Amino acid sequence: MNWLVERAHAAVGDETYTWNPLTLRTEDVTLEALANTVINWVLLVAMILAVIYLIYAGIVYITAGGNPDAAKKGQQGVINAIIGIVIIALAYVIAYSVGNLLSGTSS
Repeated sequence: MNWLVERAHAAVGDETYTWNPLTLRTEDVTLEALANTVINWVLLVAMILAVIYLIYAGIVYITAGGNPDAAKKGQQGVINAIIGIVIIALAYVIAYSVGNLLSGTSS
């Protein structure tokens, strides 16, 4: 399987460090990088769940078949899913902005 993974070499002084994605060295991980990774994964999972809920609510609305209660339930679900997607997108923008502000980068 080694032929599938390209090796990255970083020169550190006179020694060469080979990066291995399967090992975790605590001296290579910063608190900022860990926080960014956790925030990105949580927001990604939240966005996937919101889109799945949007699809589900849309199906409920479409298949209401003249039932006003089911149509209202589906319509409210679509509205809630869209509000959730907007909140998740804003949370990403806020987290990205705060991260840039705290790290001192402006990109």
